[in-house]
Amino acid sequence: MGSKTSSRIRRSSRSINARGGRIVKRFFLPFLVLFAFISESSFAHLVHFTFVSEDYLFIPRFVLIFVIFITVYLNRTQGMVLGFFFGLLHDIVFIEVIGIYLFAYGILAYLIHKAMKALHGHILIVWLLIILSISVLEFYVYGVNYLIGVTNISLYKFTTLRLLPTLSLNLIAAILFSYPIKVYLTKLKLETTED
Repeated sequence: MGSKTSSRIRRSSRSINARGGRIVKRFFLPFLVLFAFISESSFAHLVHFTFVSEDYLFIPRFVLIFVIFITVYLNRTQGMVLGFFFGLLHDIVFIEVIGIYLFAYGILAYLIHKAMKALHGHILIVWLLIILSISVLEFYVYGVNYLIGVTNISLYKFTTLRLLPTLSLNLIAAILFSYPIKVYLTKLKLETTED
């Protein structure tokens, strides 16, 4: 009788551990993207490049990089949902106009998914899509801000002082974090397909 009871307890505890592990894995990815979101604002305030003029703006787009990696290596739905959510959060926290980043992140995730149907998932292609997506986002934000009168800088100044430094910073970030993110997301995809 005692061995049957202890066997049931062990099976029950394994079941609880498995469910708990799935819950942790399920919520770890949004927390990882939240960490990227917090890192964006911290990076912008704490990191200053002494070798360049203060006129150059290095805008981190770590959340968009994560959303693209999630869309490519996990699935479109999670990429779009996290894109919409963190785009809305970006709109609420950083700017006065709700909807600019909300739609941009989600739509870019959708377009990346469509592009990946025609392209190979090689890391160089993903880096190219990250650069393209950040360029589209920056031009979109610049255009909206120019239309509503928030900015009046010329296209030349925008390109040289903001776009090019932003692209270089984010390409370096994508290169540095691509391997660990790809390994984690590939492993997560395999685990979710097994469940």
